[in-house]
Amino acid sequence: MGQRVVAVIGVGPRGLSVLERLVTRLRERPPDDEVTVWAFDAVGHGDGRVWRADQPPWFAANTTAGESTMCAPGAGCLPVRRLGTMAGWGGLAVGAYPSRRHYGQYLAEVFATLCACGPPNVRVRPVRAEVTRITRTPRGLRLVAGGNAYLVDKVVLATGHGATEPDEAQLALLRHADGHGLRYVPPGLATEMPLDELRPGAEVAVRGLGLTFYDVTRAVTLGRGGRFRTCREGLRYVPSGDEPRLLALSRGGVPFLARPAVPDFPVPPVRLRVVTEERLAALRETALAATGTPQLDFARRVEPLIQFEADLACSTGAAHPLAGLARPFRDRFFAGPDDYRACLARLLREDARRAEAGCVDGTVKAATEMLRAIRPLLPLVVDFGGLLPGSHRDFLSRFVPESFVLSAGPPASHVAQLAALIDAGVVRPVGPAGRVEAGADGFVVSSPQVGGSRRVAEALVDARAPARNLARDASPLVKQLLADGMISEFVNVDPVTGDRFATGGLAVTPAPYRVIDGRGRADPDIHALGVATNHTRWFTEVGTGRPGQDSPFFRDADAVAAALLEPR
Repeated sequence: MGQRVVAVIGVGPRGLSVLERLVTRLRERPPDDEVTVWAFDAVGHGDGRVWRADQPPWFAANTTAGESTMCAPGAGCLPVRRLGTMAGWGGLAVGAYPSRRHYGQYLAEVFATLCACGPPNVRVRPVRAEVTRITRTPRGLRLVAGGNAYLVDKVVLATGHGATEPDEAQLALLRHADGHGLRYVPPGLATEMPLDELRPGAEVAVRGLGLTFYDVTRAVTLGRGGRFRTCREGLRYVPSGDEPRLLALSRGGVPFLARPAVPDFPVPPVRLRVVTEERLAALRETALAATGTPQLDFARRVEPLIQFEADLACSTGAAHPLAGLARPFRDRFFAGPDDYRACLARLLREDARRAEAGCVDGTVKAATEMLRAIRPLLPLVVDFGGLLPGSHRDFLSRFVPESFVLSAGPPASHVAQLAALIDAGVVRPVGPAGRVEAGADGFVVSSPQVGGSRRVAEALVDARAPARNLARDASPLVKQLLADGMISEFVNVDPVTGDRFATGGLAVTPAPYRVIDGRGRADPDIHALGVATNHTRWFTEVGTGRPGQDSPFFRDADAVAAALLEPR
């Protein structure tokens, strides 16, 4: 192989996983070749933006410590006794949910260990700087970072959650806020939002009830000196007096629900009986024979199987369509805000109680945990245009948000705390089908399903997850690569009808995930993993492997590492 120089751009969990597989493979080779790995990250090596080790302690992971590891199954270069799981490393209970910064500290130690455990012919060289440019030269790829140039042979783009330029609607809100003395906070990470600028006692609209909403809520309550107390009546919030009042709204009017306790990992909480690789492959064969394309209609062909799986998991006898669980207020009307808030608080307390009981066979939580169990299988259906273009659009805009309400939520304690915040009047949910309008005196929020719900807020925090959109990526590197035609957007095309769906995701090949340039050619020297490829692939946000399991997280990293070491 001779001398080889590799660049890993973005050393959060995805870049770290590639580095682990790369060092492991190099330890197994004869030490005849010199290999340099430049590891670029502008925030932190290992932790990155999302898991940065200097963030406040009230931001928590939504995966348990016992489920989280950077040690791939089988022989690897990391010491399993010390770094085998986040739980063992941090002295946490297997079922505990670590703070995000605590997980970031674990990731940072993994990176430091990888830098130290390589063979003598391998050097991992960290650079704390953002890569802003990649160009091709006769001698290889030239990178620019922090004002310095680096010449490398191969590149891995693992840039994670980047900033997105505002769309027209967001620009209009920014202009309105600037012109009327208001505050609009666009989508992003709560750790980077200017939440300290929200005035105590002010009414602040928060749009979106997912994980970012929970982060915002915790930042302006626990982060401002508030606390929770258990009393005879249940959990109660004791305010500090510095909190704003949050007018919370979303399409469904229900926050992400609690994940059930999983103290016995790695024992599977549910067993799949209907959604299998074989059955999904049969669906594709049937579609090809009937329509001339193997692309599937998710709602017609796949979703009924998932619902059947939920029916088998939940044997309580109650009707429980998954869509109904995610949108319980779809056709319900409330006389006033107090009625809606009391109903929602009861729902959240009951949900927390069910989650604390764990994933007991035959319960609703067993059905919703099934949605997590099928995640490794859904890429077989969705990735690389596996769905018809219109179905792909529907999958992302309808099924994914509804399934995340049920399966991507925080621990039960956070849901119980949210109910207490509603009881205390700190969080004031607006109602289902919530909407925001720009008024002269503020942002007007209301729900057509709740009488008297109209309120005026002096600030609007957009807590919705930013949609992946390559064309609006704010990264100078992505802008340059796109402008130069070195990367392209994945467009899902129905070969029979010509129907098209521009996904917003970075186009890549199947493993080892080489980027596809503007002329449709796979670049042999640039690979991409993780959030950048979202919508081309599905559920790329995952930030951890599973102990002892050969998960897609590790398989993806190993495929890229193998390609980086291929003979030139």
